[in-house]
Amino acid sequence: MFYTINENFVDNFFRDIYTTKTTNRLNSSFEAEVLEDGKQKVTVNTIGHNPKDITVDVTEEEIKIKSKKGEDTSSFVKDVDLTLTVGTDYDGTKTTASFDNGLLTLLIDKKVNKKAKTLKISY
Repeated sequence: MFYTINENFVDNFFRDIYTTKTTNRLNSSFEAEVLEDGKQKVTVNTIGHNPKDITVDVTEEEIKIKSKKGEDTSSFVKDVDLTLTVGTDYDGTKTTASFDNGLLTLLIDKKVNKKAKTLKISY
């Protein structure tokens, strides 16, 4: 008896294996943790992407990461379109980014709490 295997089944099967082995703890596309110094470390799976094609746009409240896969890349490589909300204790504009071995690492610094001041009332 012969079984016909659906092409999508094979693609999904191998994609699941490939993703599990290459992301190494990455939950779908990114992983976040708080470091001892209070900074947030976000690691984004950008395997197969050229770091020159990755854009990271930041505001105080959020970080947007985008990258289109190249035409000559594997079918396992997917476009990256990710928006992260950094939270009230962090400042997205104080973020640094580095790329190594297909992983984009962002370090997000905490907000600097400015001291309140008393205003003089003019009359």
